[in-house]
Amino acid sequence: MRWLLIASLVTVLASCSGNGEIDGPVLTSPRFLLFGGGGTDADVGGILVFDENTRCLFLEHEEIENVRYPVIWPAGASWRADPPAVKLQGQLIEPGMTVLGGGGYHQHELIKEFAGTTVADAARACAGPTGEIAFFNIGSNVKVVAD
Repeated sequence: MRWLLIASLVTVLASCSGNGEIDGPVLTSPRFLLFGGGGTDADVGGILVFDENTRCLFLEHEEIENVRYPVIWPAGASWRADPPAVKLQGQLIEPGMTVLGGGGYHQHELIKEFAGTTVADAARACAGPTGEIAFFNIGSNVKVVAD
């Protein structure tokens, strides 16, 4: 009986691995982290851009032209292919819309800790010269602020 309890606990812990998911170009954080934080105090935002050639989603800053950051959305975000949009928290966020939420801009190694290797590697493949990746905090309330 004791081995059954241990096996069940291992199964539960494995399912809480802290890995995000990939749905088309949408990269997400895990639903929660088993250990550690996973949040930062900065605002993350910009104009949503979908690059059809690279199949990457970016947040582009309004003030700085051509500076784009691949973006990792909160868990639950998904992709609508036609017409392109991110589905999140009951919203459709289409390219050209401006979004804002809590999070930060991080390098690959920290993203690996927050979202897992697969998501971090996919984001790094889209990253620009700075290597920075926009990361919405787990559970962040992302709002469309303009379109």
